Amino acid sequence: MIGNIFKVLISVKAKLFFGFFSMVMIIALLGGYAFNSMTNASNVVEETFDRPLMAINFARSASQVFGQLEIATLEQGRLTSEDKQVHYDDIIPLLNQFKEDLNVAKERSISSRADSFFEDITKNLTLWESSVLGSDQTRASPNMENAQTYADIIKDQLDIIVELQTNESFRAREKSISRMVQIRQYNLWAVGLALAITLLLSAWIAVTIIQPLKAAALAARKISAGNFNAVIPPGGDDETGVLLKTMSAMQENIRNRVDKEQNAKTLAQHRLSDSLRNSKDAILLTNTEGQIIVSNPKVKDVFPSLKPIELVNENFSDHFHSEGYSFNDAASYQKGSSEINFDDGRWARVSASKTQEGGCLYIWTDITEVKKYADQLTSAKEEAEAADKAKTLFLAAMSHELRTPLNAVIGFSDVLKHQYSGPDGNSNHAEMASLISQNGAQLLNIVKDVLMVANGANSENMPMDKSELEMSDIVNFCTKTIFDDAKKHDIRLLWVPTHDDYQVYGDPLRLQQLLLNLLSNAIKYNEPGGLVKIKLSKTQEYELRLDVIDNGIGIDESNIDRIMEPFIQVDIGHTRKYDGVGVGLTIVNKILKAHNGRLKVLSKLGQGTCVSIYLPLLTQSQSTPSKDRGYDTNT
Repeated sequence: MIGNIFKVLISVKAKLFFGFFSMVMIIALLGGYAFNSMTNASNVVEETFDRPLMAINFARSASQVFGQLEIATLEQGRLTSEDKQVHYDDIIPLLNQFKEDLNVAKERSISSRADSFFEDITKNLTLWESSVLGSDQTRASPNMENAQTYADIIKDQLDIIVELQTNESFRAREKSISRMVQIRQYNLWAVGLALAITLLLSAWIAVTIIQPLKAAALAARKISAGNFNAVIPPGGDDETGVLLKTMSAMQENIRNRVDKEQNAKTLAQHRLSDSLRNSKDAILLTNTEGQIIVSNPKVKDVFPSLKPIELVNENFSDHFHSEGYSFNDAASYQKGSSEINFDDGRWARVSASKTQEGGCLYIWTDITEVKKYADQLTSAKEEAEAADKAKTLFLAAMSHELRTPLNAVIGFSDVLKHQYSGPDGNSNHAEMASLISQNGAQLLNIVKDVLMVANGANSENMPMDKSELEMSDIVNFCTKTIFDDAKKHDIRLLWVPTHDDYQVYGDPLRLQQLLLNLLSNAIKYNEPGGLVKIKLSKTQEYELRLDVIDNGIGIDESNIDRIMEPFIQVDIGHTRKYDGVGVGLTIVNKILKAHNGRLKVLSKLGQGTCVSIYLPLLTQSQSTPSKDRGYDTNT
């Protein structure tokens, strides 16, 4: 317990606190004493000037006012009875002024002996007032003899009061002068004592705190400069002593760490040397003068002509071109490629980088195998391009072979439709012939689209015959066309016609092809007993929205973007059992772009798919756009 208290008392915090507290107390005492001195000086001024002088002045003023009262009393004795009341009104203010002056003189009086005279004046003033004015205020004739007697007494007493105040003021002055001299001496002694104590405190703080800190700073400067053997003075038991002891321990730790780092650096150099020796790349390092300072054995493997030469300490320019290949090895170098082709079939890539010291690091990497692999890739690419060209030629020939029979089917179905459309014809047969014709035309368009996709044609080159049409009619036709296919697969097809207008401007065959592709996909990728729903609506942006919704196998979200690629069917294990060439959504997307529309697909694996198409609607005030100027989506 005592030891802990002692440590606290000798700590730097305690020393600084004691030093500054002592200085603050000295300043406070000096300030308090100075304040007391100023108070005493103020009291001296009050006792020697303010109070006695004011008492004397107001006593003399009272004497003068009383003289005026005597004159006014004499004049009242000579006045008629009618004028005495008026003159009485003039005497009262003088009497009140006399009393006020007398009271102020009494308040400012510093002589205790004058108190009895003030009381006598008050009594005699009452008697004088009765003699002059009458006690019953009847304004009787004044008793001038009594009044004069009391007046003489009052004036004598006022003179005595003035004399007593003057004498008392002189004595207070002598006493105050003596006190001021004493205060000045005490102030000089207090200032001298405060300076002495302050100097002693400063010297004590300098010896016990500043000098050890200065020694610690000097030692720290030497250690930071690299002198880890600098002498650190021993410290005491306070914080500065602890600091010095801590610095000694840090110095020892730094010495140990430097030794370890030196050993680690030596070990790292050995490891670097081993790494360079075992590196698969040829590595060479030069200094600022171009002299070789590091070279691993792989350099001589890359450049066999240098094997007899000890490269270290040789000049780089004596054996190598500036591009990084040697003078004596048969090789070719192409500027800008950083690649060296040796005559023996080897390839190497050279890289050169500047070091911070101004030297240069050269690295040669063997890329012979990479070059061989690149040649193989080039050959594979050429073979793939040839196969793609053969595929295109095959599709072109196949489409040409399909067009002729399809045109015949379309032509004969049109003839049958015309024959059955007469009054004696069969309306069901006419409708069936019409469906044959339309589906034949649809199939012909598919053949053309397959060829177009194979040739890489875009939506701008797709032939179009646009006109104003009702989208509900397109949906009705497509549902009738696809109905038998849906029934065959045990798929329920749901379409509820509406009375709303869905006027668009487009190619009816292309839009039929678009919707049939979507319905075919919805039926094909569904399970027996499934549902395909068609829905028409309008968006807030005044667009037509057509949704084809199914509860089939669905698509994984990561594969949605891939289904837009031509000739692609997403493989999710069991989906490969479905037939098709994989151009359905590709054609849909091209048709939509040609109609200034857009496509959106939402799907979840195992739960179904919703394909939404958006087309610009025609307003009632909008006329059918002509074929010359096309369709403006901003209208």
